[in-house]
Amino acid sequence: MESNVRTAGFAGITLVIMSFVGTLSAGTQVPALTPAQIAQIAIPSVVLIRTPTGLGTGFVAAAGGKIVTNFHVIRGAAQASVVASDRVEHSDVEVIALDETRDLAVLRVASLKLQPLALADSGLSQAGEHVVAIGNPLGLGNTVSDGLLSAVRELPQLSVLQISAPISPGSSGGPVFNDHGEVIGVSTFVLAGGQNLNFAVPINVVKPLLAGNQGSTLASHVKAVPHRNVPVHSRSLLDGCSTQQFEAVVSAIGQAIDVGAPLYNQGNFEACYRIYEGAALGVQQRVQQCQGPKQALLAGVEEAKKHAGWSDKAWAMRDAFDGLLALHSPAAQAPRTATPVERHIPLVPLSVVAACPTQEMTSIAQAIEAAIRSGAPLYNSGNTEACFRIYEGAISEIERKPNRCQAAYEVLQQGIHNADGASDWAAKAWALRDSFDGLLNAIATQAGEAQR
Repeated sequence: MESNVRTAGFAGITLVIMSFVGTLSAGTQVPALTPAQIAQIAIPSVVLIRTPTGLGTGFVAAAGGKIVTNFHVIRGAAQASVVASDRVEHSDVEVIALDETRDLAVLRVASLKLQPLALADSGLSQAGEHVVAIGNPLGLGNTVSDGLLSAVRELPQLSVLQISAPISPGSSGGPVFNDHGEVIGVSTFVLAGGQNLNFAVPINVVKPLLAGNQGSTLASHVKAVPHRNVPVHSRSLLDGCSTQQFEAVVSAIGQAIDVGAPLYNQGNFEACYRIYEGAALGVQQRVQQCQGPKQALLAGVEEAKKHAGWSDKAWAMRDAFDGLLALHSPAAQAPRTATPVERHIPLVPLSVVAACPTQEMTSIAQAIEAAIRSGAPLYNSGNTEACFRIYEGAISEIERKPNRCQAAYEVLQQGIHNADGASDWAAKAWALRDSFDGLLNAIATQAGEAQR
């Protein structure tokens, strides 16, 4: 049955191509294609990109397995895999070019023998044209949406195509087509709170990046955590600051860390910085006394402004936070254990999940998620050992199941091994959490593949 479906698909593509040739030879205008015809041509060249921390979309844009996607899809990832429409997973992923400013990345998977998509001249695109977007929202493969090219927007250092075709999480990096089946842009972001405000980077910006052939590893592009510069304050900084007022400062800092640090760990450095900066400025408005701590936070804001990158800005704010938290009593201290950490989430092959019965994988996922719900709040309150013990206990429960999935269990056992080599309870807890997230990511991806 699979063979028949693919044969029918290729026949459909042949008919479309033949219609192009016949029309062109007659000297008439190339006819517009329907979204279904565009999808039929394009989907074999659209791929799902998996990293330890998320999912995205890419498409083959040049010979030799060159894949275009967004930079933020692979930001901070030391490894990635590409899943083609035939559901074969490829792990030989190289970096050919990166453009962080325009949120673009060109990868290469030499083992991927797919037809490159046709690229348009995006400089000829005009508002009102019909467009089609293809992506993998939340891991659900080959989702097609259509709409209009609403406008060409000029932003600082970047031109973007505003489109009404919906873009969902996981569709980042997917192709946007004109009605002739040519790629005019790369899906990149959605304006939160806006209705049908979706944006794509023009394909003309991508074309120079496709010229390179020198490959490098993803790991070589992962930036190291910057050097900390936490200020050391005297207790006199709290002069004139009541206990209640300082508690309000510490509470605001703690809440910002709880929200911002996980975003930082996911690679969303700008969001983390915005949350930290907002908390510092909010203290200025809400806290009447505590001039010393308020000045320390403002110093952090000013230091952050000196840096160009969002990661460095976030760390400058975090340094200001930790300098103040050091003055707080350990018993009531805000969750300093939420410090952004270098994650080592394994990229679990989909074959590991596919080898296990669906019911068993669902049971494992439920056990892991229950452990995280119980352990993470304890970690954030500073009780890192209790968090680790809960995570460790969940793995022990999974081990004792009579029909456990051995392949999945081995992923968790590697987490135990990594925890054994860690020096403190926080690091031990993170070692198990990394193995949890790696397995959950693979389970979620496999579930999305199964719904195709």
